[in-house]
Amino acid sequence: MKQYLIFCLLVLCISRYYAQDPIVTDWNGDPKVCTVNPTTPSPVVRPLPVFPRQAEFALERIEIKHILDQTQPSELTMYQYLYDYDANKLILIKNSQGIIDVEYFYYEALKKSTYLRRELCLVSDITTDLDMDGTSAIKGANDTWHIRPLNEFLLFSSNDPRRPEIRPQFVGQSIVRGIPVDQWETCIVDKTQFRTVRRLWSFAQKGYILPTGVVGDLAVPIQAIINASISFPNGTEAVEFDEIFNVHTYRPGIMESNDQLSPPKGVFCDSGFGQNLISLRDAGITWPDRFTVRVEASTSRSAEWQRFHLRYDHPERGPRRIHYDFLPPGSEHYQSIIHDFGDNLTYTIDHSIGTCKISRGVEYPDVDPIRDPIGFFIKNERRFIYRERERIWEFNGLRSCRGDAIRCASVTSSVDNFPPIVDVDTGKPSGDSWAATSIEYGWSIRAPYARPPSERSKHFDYPVYLFLRMYRFNDQANPSINNLRTEEIEYEFYEMSPESNPRDFDTSLCYRSLHYDYLHLGFKLQVSDGKTVDGNHLDRRLLERQIHTNLVYHMDTRYSRVSEVQVDHEDKTNEITVLFTLLGPSPAPDSPSGVADNEPRANQSRSRLEKAINDGKFEFIMKLLDDTTSSVHFQAVRDSLKGSKEFMSSHAVGKQVIKETYSSNAEAGAIIGGILVGLLLGILLAAMIRVIRKQPMPDIPKLPLSISNPLSTMSNPLPSISFHKPKSTDEKKTTSNASDA
Repeated sequence: MKQYLIFCLLVLCISRYYAQDPIVTDWNGDPKVCTVNPTTPSPVVRPLPVFPRQAEFALERIEIKHILDQTQPSELTMYQYLYDYDANKLILIKNSQGIIDVEYFYYEALKKSTYLRRELCLVSDITTDLDMDGTSAIKGANDTWHIRPLNEFLLFSSNDPRRPEIRPQFVGQSIVRGIPVDQWETCIVDKTQFRTVRRLWSFAQKGYILPTGVVGDLAVPIQAIINASISFPNGTEAVEFDEIFNVHTYRPGIMESNDQLSPPKGVFCDSGFGQNLISLRDAGITWPDRFTVRVEASTSRSAEWQRFHLRYDHPERGPRRIHYDFLPPGSEHYQSIIHDFGDNLTYTIDHSIGTCKISRGVEYPDVDPIRDPIGFFIKNERRFIYRERERIWEFNGLRSCRGDAIRCASVTSSVDNFPPIVDVDTGKPSGDSWAATSIEYGWSIRAPYARPPSERSKHFDYPVYLFLRMYRFNDQANPSINNLRTEEIEYEFYEMSPESNPRDFDTSLCYRSLHYDYLHLGFKLQVSDGKTVDGNHLDRRLLERQIHTNLVYHMDTRYSRVSEVQVDHEDKTNEITVLFTLLGPSPAPDSPSGVADNEPRANQSRSRLEKAINDGKFEFIMKLLDDTTSSVHFQAVRDSLKGSKEFMSSHAVGKQVIKETYSSNAEAGAIIGGILVGLLLGILLAAMIRVIRKQPMPDIPKLPLSISNPLSTMSNPLPSISFHKPKSTDEKKTTSNASDA
């Protein structure tokens, strides 16, 4: 490889030397390949092929090099082109020995993004005005840089006076790969590099039926055979190239596909100063203030999915709270972590045994993201959620998500020196970190065809996936693509709901397990004007929030200190039963008592609520679901606040139950009637069977007057069965003596 590079440098130096020699200005190409005579015009045999403004095709390139009479092994490379002259864009996918690189050409900015192995992006400048390179940019009509027309892009023909003329010559017809073709030959000479290129192009004949359709007026290239050399005017031949281009699935247009037009997943392209980065809001992506979502996490090192449930609440004027439910790695017990940013507390709940641990702070320790993707998400939640206004994202267009079921808008960003590397043995950061991490979000629209409200614009409101790719060079001293290590993490979101319930952040289990101060209370609400409200017309979630908010206000306590609010509204009545748990002072892990000493206890808060209820101050107004013009005024019933046990024993909750009983005579009559009906049905059924079988009815001349033992006619009759208790011997003697007397 080094010898080849040295030789190429030598050839380049020699060519530069000859290019400075004025004697060779009349050199017109390598005679062994082809020559160009600019003074002799080419005869016009037939019209040149016509090319479209858009094209999509695959190209198989077979290249053989001959260097100093030594033939190198042939190389096979596959290309896929998406060419769009009107959009001034080009996408080129290259597959060499299974290594796939993708290039995106942005001709307006003269920038090219190359995605090496679809994992790493390098941004470079697009070359301009190179006659031997069809991808180089040229000046357009409005003096802007533009992609070349397709005939010049393929280096087939050119009649632009600003560039050297390429004049194809028709050489006849032939059969290529079983397809009848017209063949054209071109010769291109680069006098500065002493390069000569001859191309023999084959185009499918008009009217022939290809798998992509019938060939019409637009040209359909099938194959190109290329012979090229670097040969100096003194006859020295340095390098000779032989190439074959086989064109497959050529279409005079683009079959748009999200996956084709979008850059590779999870790769951020840093084009340096002047890059147009956007915020999530600019892309139409917004996080709701409260939501619940189920998340599944996977990594490049494990085939197992790790699942957790995320509940998020961030009121406009209040602190945020986050609740995670998950199964920790290596554990069999489900765990909940609640971060209360208002109190700066973390609740860790083990649901299997009902224990709770409360700690100061909301920080989660650093974890290995590959081994524990759930813990990694919890640790870096602020980096992944709610970064709407920061202009750190690059919009990569739309792509297909979860197969072709969902269409997602993808945005990417990058974070340098992130995340820190955690030592496996100690579980603590080692002091080193990954070189960088690319972050890509995919968002979708919940109802893509629905109209948004009049006061809001259409936006992406449903996260589909979060994809992370981490980069690190194994050899830090000699970084290269060959020693680049990457790891991937993907989070997929399901069942996203913009609703949140106060029960999602309930910490009453911690108060019970740690024997902290709490009370179970209940009271009554009624409609103040005495009218009946149909329960089907009540928004129960709004009613719960109204009650919760009023409880917090009248007790002058924290929102999180009121939990397990239960509302029971009986249909067709004007009474509402409210049960809730009142928690005592906020936990304070650094306090000897375990709770805050400057906050009211549960009994004190209860007294405030009782006074507000008895004074008629616990009241609020809300609208009905089907009638927004009228409002309902609710007010707490005086003297109805009690402990939950006392409240339940003194109030009948639920629908009235009617208990029906029957007399003993009615029950006996029902039993006898049932027996008689059963006997009658049995006799009728037996008679019907005999009629169906055509058997005579039994001859019953006379019904027996008594029921006797049917076995009494046997030779040895069985003793009679008596249900009376037999008399003793003394009783029998007494009876017989009395008879005699």
